[in-house]
Amino acid sequence: MHSPPPAGEAEPGSSEGSAAIARRRKFTIQSSFGQARERRSHHPPCRFCETRGIPCLSSGTLADRDGDALLATDHASPDAASPHSHSLSVSSPADSVRHRTEPIFNATSRPSPAAAALPTSHGSPHSSQHAYSPANPASHRSFAYTASHDSPASSSHTVFSGGANAKTYSPSVSSYAPGTGTVATYTKGNIEGMGIWPTNGPGRIHTLEDNINKTANYMGPAAEQDTHVLDSFRYMIVSEIDEIDADYLQVYPGSSRPNDPPIHFLLLENEVPEYTSRPKRDAAYAIERRVYPYGPNLVRLYFKYVHPVYPVVSKVRFLRLYNSDKEKLPPSLRGAVYALATVFWNRDPSLKGPCPWEQHELHTQAQTSLRCELENPNLANLQACLLLIHMAPPWTDTVETPSIWILAAQAVSCAQMSGLHQDSSNWNIEPWEKKLRNKLWWAVYITDCWTSVCHGNPPHIYPESFDTMPPDIEDIRFDEDVPEDLKHMVDPDSSVFQYAVAVRFLETVRITRIAREIIDCSFLVNPRARSIHSPNHTMQTLAIQKDKLRDWPNKLPQCLSTKRVNSAPAIHNNGPLHLMYHAAKVLLFRAILSPASKEARTDPNSSLRRHFHEAVYEMQQCADFMNEVTEGDLQGFWGRLGRSQLILCGNFMIHLFIVAAGPDDIKAAHHVLLSFHHSLQRLATTQYYVGKLLLRPVALRVDSFFSQAGEIIRRGGHGYWQLDSLNVIKDGGVL
Repeated sequence: MHSPPPAGEAEPGSSEGSAAIARRRKFTIQSSFGQARERRSHHPPCRFCETRGIPCLSSGTLADRDGDALLATDHASPDAASPHSHSLSVSSPADSVRHRTEPIFNATSRPSPAAAALPTSHGSPHSSQHAYSPANPASHRSFAYTASHDSPASSSHTVFSGGANAKTYSPSVSSYAPGTGTVATYTKGNIEGMGIWPTNGPGRIHTLEDNINKTANYMGPAAEQDTHVLDSFRYMIVSEIDEIDADYLQVYPGSSRPNDPPIHFLLLENEVPEYTSRPKRDAAYAIERRVYPYGPNLVRLYFKYVHPVYPVVSKVRFLRLYNSDKEKLPPSLRGAVYALATVFWNRDPSLKGPCPWEQHELHTQAQTSLRCELENPNLANLQACLLLIHMAPPWTDTVETPSIWILAAQAVSCAQMSGLHQDSSNWNIEPWEKKLRNKLWWAVYITDCWTSVCHGNPPHIYPESFDTMPPDIEDIRFDEDVPEDLKHMVDPDSSVFQYAVAVRFLETVRITRIAREIIDCSFLVNPRARSIHSPNHTMQTLAIQKDKLRDWPNKLPQCLSTKRVNSAPAIHNNGPLHLMYHAAKVLLFRAILSPASKEARTDPNSSLRRHFHEAVYEMQQCADFMNEVTEGDLQGFWGRLGRSQLILCGNFMIHLFIVAAGPDDIKAAHHVLLSFHHSLQRLATTQYYVGKLLLRPVALRVDSFFSQAGEIIRRGGHGYWQLDSLNVIKDGGVL
């Protein structure tokens, strides 16, 4: 929040204030716009340094290494008599400032206190840094911006700053690189920090995530300013009291190739009103007070049971911050980790008695904090978005609630605001950040697809809306090996990279992409879009996806199998992946058998009749899979997606029984459905509450069908079977 103007200064809205602003923001520009200068030329010389008898960085080695001279016009006070007071130029060392923070994901060392205190720097391959003056606001308010005038030979940059005694300020984007450097100090208001001027390395590497009190928002093609204009003329957004509120950061310069523009982010100061920050603080306090002193136990349980199935949290980054200063982690992320770990409370021998809280208590507080945090979306609260979808549902839900699809839309929006839908391979950002961004985008893609299908909603992400490349194993390997100083926070098995974790995630992406191909060609909402594809084209697309699904089980590594070997227990974490595979086959055969009309049932040449037996065979594989699931498997992490996928599978088995054309077909479909029903009844006897929640929606559907099918068939399939008068109502339920 901005403070009122000092005593003696006019309010900005008054006529006196407007006149004062107009006076103090007058400046002149020394520019040779459109004229190419000789490479590494630093003329005219810097008279600012010359008149003060100090070394001139404009013509020194630092400027030479940077390849561009940064000129700044030094503004005298508004009442200065000499018109030449505006013609002094100075090379700002802020152009070369780079922040060398100890990366929190570093597996070999802890961050030093000095490194942790370093501020961040701002720059891009084509942009200079900015000079900012917190001079006496009554007489030396400053107006700052950057102009980057590019020519085929080189680029020249200009920064304008008011106040002869102004200190240098660099809008911060943290960056680090190997090598030594010279330490510089800057001040913004009462916030002081340190920066490092690099003495080697040709370019700047930025981070969009680890910027102190700043958020980087992606500037898409339809953003507030054209990206090509920003490439040649970038400026800062300065508030009424001359504080820098936002700045443009270029992470990719683009090229002459078609459809390859520069990429920019808007770097915003994280300033929110008290009524927004207060609920976040209250939620953080409530979360930590509720779990105290069991927070470390919950973190250990999370990385043992949830993370292997759903590795969206950056493990070492989370652990390092939690170990050093957990308040730097968003309350929503901490609350989500605690809440998901709560259901595994009884799996920790050191925890005695029942869990002292309910999961929904932490969930509610985490959601409250997230609503505030999304004023400044970043990768940390995106991880919270993805986790909060997977909370245990209430017992009252017999239909998967559409709220998880709405929450998925929130995650998609957060990811797009952070630019995850754009491929960052060529961006000037840290390698670790490229890996994390890639992994998180595909986690969002998975969530968007599978939360949409059960209600028949179109996914929010469409093929033309992103170009992020599919992940590879190195994207998942990143940040998985826990360094020695943090190993006390996790179990031994959780401290090292597990190959199964990576390939499980990659196969989840593979299955989801197949499911999306099926949805995009066969489950479109707009009839005009459906008419674009001919029936032959649709069937060819479905045939390709069918081949992919047919070959999938044979190509799986042993670590992803559900089979028991030598009586050893199955790998519980693989159940959700195989359930997703069977749900994808349901979507495939629903598309192939469509339309399942009465006319198609009587037509032996219809797609329904021709592919019926193949569909029954595939659903028998699903029933066999459910028969292999044990009560121990149910105690793993399945998440909320499993409920929707089980509903799809169970309903399609009912579908096959209804559309069966003859006695043999009816018998085959009934056998599959009965086998599936028996598995559900067996698993429903579990005492594991969360396992019951996973099975309940599909079990109720199959039970309801068996209880009503006879009467509906006798009625010829018309009308609805009604509960007879012998049923009584008790406590709001039907007996």
